[in-house]
Amino acid sequence: MASAPDAVVQVLLRERLRIAAVAAAVVRDAHAADDIFQQVVLAALEHREAFREPGHVLAWAIRAARHRAIDLARRQRLRYLPDEVLDLLESEWVGPAGPASPDLAEALHDCLDRMAPPTRELLRMKYHDGLPVSAIAGRLCRTADAVYQALSRAHRALRECVERKVNLRGSTAGERLP
Repeated sequence: MASAPDAVVQVLLRERLRIAAVAAAVVRDAHAADDIFQQVVLAALEHREAFREPGHVLAWAIRAARHRAIDLARRQRLRYLPDEVLDLLESEWVGPAGPASPDLAEALHDCLDRMAPPTRELLRMKYHDGLPVSAIAGRLCRTADAVYQALSRAHRALRECVERKVNLRGSTAGERLP
């Protein structure tokens, strides 16, 4: 495998979502996670002679993404998960992925892209910014109950969309979500 840069790139591209998810779990920023993934790919190509097999590439890439994400979080003074929690997550990340995991992640991204901008903003405030419902309610001039109901509708719409996309309940392309 040392002499096959194509094999290294194939592994990294096949596991792109998993590697980027490692970074996103630390920095909580999808764009920064994508940048970290690109840095990991470049570093992997520079060190391709050290890789013995595809599993080694994945383990190395996940560890590299984790460390780069922690470095970025420290530079930006972000709070991130304790090392013990990251160690537990990493043991799950390095293990074999279920056959549908890339399909589910891609479906989720597609479904999020189809959501109406106000709903995407609501989800961003809750999950990206980590705001409590009371803070979101204040920003949106709504009651906490209204925010909980909107989040519930968004979760339900995402679940149904993802299920359709992975052919659990049929498919409807081009549908606009709430």
